[in-house]
Amino acid sequence: MNYKQSIEYIKEMEKQGMKLGLDVIRELLSRLGNPQDTLKILHIAGTNGKGSTSCFLTNILKESGYKVGTFNSPSVFGYNERILQDGCPISDEDVAKYISIVRRQADQMQLDGYAAPSAFEIEFAAAIVYFKDNKCDFAVLECGLGGRDDATNVIEKKLLAIITSISYDHTALLGGTLSDIAQNKFAIVKDCPLVTYRQCKEVMDVFGAATRLILCDEPISVSHSSSGQVMQYKGEKYLLNQLGKYQLTNCALAIESALYLAQMGYAITPQTVKVGVEKSLWKGRLQKITVDKKTFLLDGAHNPDGAKALAQAMQDDFADMKICFVLGVFKDKDSDGMLKEIGGLAERFFAVTPTSPRGLDSNVLVEKCRKYTEYSASCDNIKSAIFQAYASDCDLIVVCGSLSILADALDSINQIRERI
Repeated sequence: MNYKQSIEYIKEMEKQGMKLGLDVIRELLSRLGNPQDTLKILHIAGTNGKGSTSCFLTNILKESGYKVGTFNSPSVFGYNERILQDGCPISDEDVAKYISIVRRQADQMQLDGYAAPSAFEIEFAAAIVYFKDNKCDFAVLECGLGGRDDATNVIEKKLLAIITSISYDHTALLGGTLSDIAQNKFAIVKDCPLVTYRQCKEVMDVFGAATRLILCDEPISVSHSSSGQVMQYKGEKYLLNQLGKYQLTNCALAIESALYLAQMGYAITPQTVKVGVEKSLWKGRLQKITVDKKTFLLDGAHNPDGAKALAQAMQDDFADMKICFVLGVFKDKDSDGMLKEIGGLAERFFAVTPTSPRGLDSNVLVEKCRKYTEYSASCDNIKSAIFQAYASDCDLIVVCGSLSILADALDSINQIRERI
């Protein structure tokens, strides 16, 4: 298969939907020679913050001289972002090569009477083989959904498990209480230390079962602005080019993980940690773009906890600006809970329907938005919403609700730039 055929194959497999469980991925990796057994694995689970934490950790390891493979899902601005080496997306040629390698085994599995692997399992297997072939020193793996039955949890031997914030999301699959959700994500901890931070008692009662629990200290905010922030952690100061105070905790998780690896004998120094942190920028998380005299913020907030963090960041760094939202959400997300967090900040809403079968109809969403401001409109597509928001009297335009709308939003913003 070439690149185009590989992407078409993945899209076709996505129609089968999401599958949880480890039997299929275990068989698939076995047929590929169990490449995961050759890698040093750093495994990340959590409700929010996984991508940012993986970005910080990847850059710290890279600056320390190591070759790092990173597996993220979903991608935001381009398919190849799902598989990274030293922070750079896999090439089109290698996408075709490794998806083809995995497909041959997946097709044979079906001929032998096994269930077809899901699109996520195929991508994950391709990433693992790619990391092995490229002799990556570390593989940073982000769970796709939950932990216990997520395909990435097929990994039995790992150096470290990292768990970010625990909050309500995917409750139909992960459980209706924070304890249930924490138990599901805690399942990635397999005879290895757990790095996390102190959360509510319901969550910590679960995490306390770890054989070795490494808790981050509370990071201290030294200064912040709409351009970046400085934090202090364990007596050291770090410059972050990521906005949002919640990124301090994500950064602390990465630093604490790096400190543990340094204790194990890996060549990680205070200087490489600082440089790695400073060079980290996770797109689609409070990503600021200035166009003429207006500011866009692209953010992946798609649940109430994420929306709360977004609202706090706007109050901290953009309090003097008139705000409108371009908002698109999935039907299975708590849109009411999200609006409760951000609705009071909105001058206007421009509601859109994400281009996915899971997308909540913009006409339904706009009625919810009108509970907070009468200046709410349903738009035919992302481009229309971005152009209308830019033409409004608002000077801060926040695009959020689903990662799936950010790529089209960025394309539209770039079109506005070209016209100026």
